[in-house]
Amino acid sequence: MSFLKDRRIVLGITGSIAAYKSPLILRELQKRGALVRVAITPYGERFVSKLTLEVLSGYSVYSEVVPESSPEIRHTSLSQWGELLLIAPATANTIAKIACGIADTPVTDLALCFGRGIICPAMNVRMYENSLTQENLKKLKQFGWEIVEPQSGYLACKEEGKGRLAEIEDIVECAEYWFIPKLLRGKRVVVTAGPTREYIDPVRFISNPSSGKMGYAIAKVAKGMGADVFLVSGKTCLRPPYGVKKIEVETVNEMKDAVLSLVKDADVYISAAAIGDYTPLKKSREKIKKGEGEIILRLKRTPDILKLVGKNKKKGQIVVGFAAETENLKENALKKIKTKNLDAIVVNYVKSGVFGGDKNDVLFISSKGEERAFSGTKEEVAFKILQEISKLL
Repeated sequence: MSFLKDRRIVLGITGSIAAYKSPLILRELQKRGALVRVAITPYGERFVSKLTLEVLSGYSVYSEVVPESSPEIRHTSLSQWGELLLIAPATANTIAKIACGIADTPVTDLALCFGRGIICPAMNVRMYENSLTQENLKKLKQFGWEIVEPQSGYLACKEEGKGRLAEIEDIVECAEYWFIPKLLRGKRVVVTAGPTREYIDPVRFISNPSSGKMGYAIAKVAKGMGADVFLVSGKTCLRPPYGVKKIEVETVNEMKDAVLSLVKDADVYISAAAIGDYTPLKKSREKIKKGEGEIILRLKRTPDILKLVGKNKKKGQIVVGFAAETENLKENALKKIKTKNLDAIVVNYVKSGVFGGDKNDVLFISSKGEERAFSGTKEEVAFKILQEISKLL
């Protein structure tokens, strides 16, 4: 599944130095299956050429409100064609015009026709922090515009501060969210992901091969469904999805503390992390030196976070576990639902090489015994799991 497949997006480009990134945004949208056409302001053309954009998009660029020769009324035809207007970058000038309903460039014309969309500001830090700009952004949010906040850093004007265009990945993910059904709007979701580590000495630990991809996919799709998402993650190589609040932990006890502090106010808790079951009875303060013969490592049980959450869940709260099994999938899953007071469980058959892969095959079982088998990319599976959870809510 690609949430952008065959979606029709109009990319608006304005006169910011960050416009040099617009062709990269265009290409990333296309890679994910979107159909993209471009509108550009006169000042935007000074930073990126129409020819570049026309070659990449495959369509003529809308660059004149009143063209000399074309009889087509582009702002109305493009707004009828497009499902989303994505303005990246958006200058303070363009933001002010849209907020005031001024339509004197191809991009502001389209903004008035679309009525809402996604705006990605890029400008000098003092321009961005100016109370007028902030008031304009606040006004646009009230009218249904999504604002992708700029980053802090070294700016083209040699100043440092907030005003850099957001990362391309974040902009494209925000566009994906636009098309995901808002089945969890207003809900608070806590997701765990990745492996835990239990240290033997300062340089060695017990862990597992979990990549965290399934949990991160669930967090991303839940955010796209409108939820306020908290991701409690072990150490991974993954970037957090756009708009998701990430809390990074290492050990089981760290994950337990983070989860228990967050889950009190959550509507949904999804335990997708590969949480270690055992930890060394004693941890060496110094690195254990290599010697002759064997070494015996004594282990003790770690806290069962999922069982703690299930035992103390409040009325109406949904608790969903994950189980990695190598045998007796259904039997073990049903046992865990009962002993941990779960509303549902998602079972992985780990012999299929699920760890680290981009695809997954799972069995979703509810506490009522209803079963659903899901296969596909981890984002596709995440979407189907969250659909089922929305029904439980």
